[in-house]
Amino acid sequence: MILCVSGEGPLKGALVARLQEQGEEVRVASPSDDDLFGKAFGCSAIVYLPAATMLEGRLRPEPAPERMKKVLGATNAPGVELLMVATPAGYEDEELALRKYGVPYVIMRTPPLLEELENQPALQERCAVWLPRGRKVAVTAAPNVAEAIVRALRDDSLQGATIDAPCETLDAAEVLRRAASRIHRASVHMVAPELDALVRRVGRFFHVREPAIVALHGQLAAT
Repeated sequence: MILCVSGEGPLKGALVARLQEQGEEVRVASPSDDDLFGKAFGCSAIVYLPAATMLEGRLRPEPAPERMKKVLGATNAPGVELLMVATPAGYEDEELALRKYGVPYVIMRTPPLLEELENQPALQERCAVWLPRGRKVAVTAAPNVAEAIVRALRDDSLQGATIDAPCETLDAAEVLRRAASRIHRASVHMVAPELDALVRRVGRFFHVREPAIVALHGQLAAT
């Protein structure tokens, strides 16, 4: 049995589904649950997702060592042999608390998920937008990460390691174009940076409001 400690998000759903497909029983709990020890009782491993989503964790990291300590306390429950943590960059304080505790662990650094981008309000806006090429970003998909977590849970050679989730490195504009095309809302086009700069100057001159997806692109590309 596996305990998944996570907020709501695409990765939690994909992970629970994949574990159940593999014949595993799964319990779920929120990081704020007051009885993580009880929930972990009889489980062989705990999977902990410290960020609400990988995208939010990447853009606005909120590491909380005290929250990690609660999860670490749950690893003392009878039966627990491994703590698996899937986290974006920016949660090094929680990782440090984990390493000091001494429990067998695996850390999987996980970039934003395409599914999380699809849920962003900026992509729900019906508009056409032109974004500049040339800014690379790592992204992945929830089923791919879920599969990698399941494999890592069964690979004893990974204990004590920090590994990377399977991902693609793509142009940030292409990432948003793909996400937008899957939900049929915003129409995203990729242009040369010089043309983008010209379009923005013209827009500012005529006081045209930029679509929210432009700001999201800037945040994503900055990571």
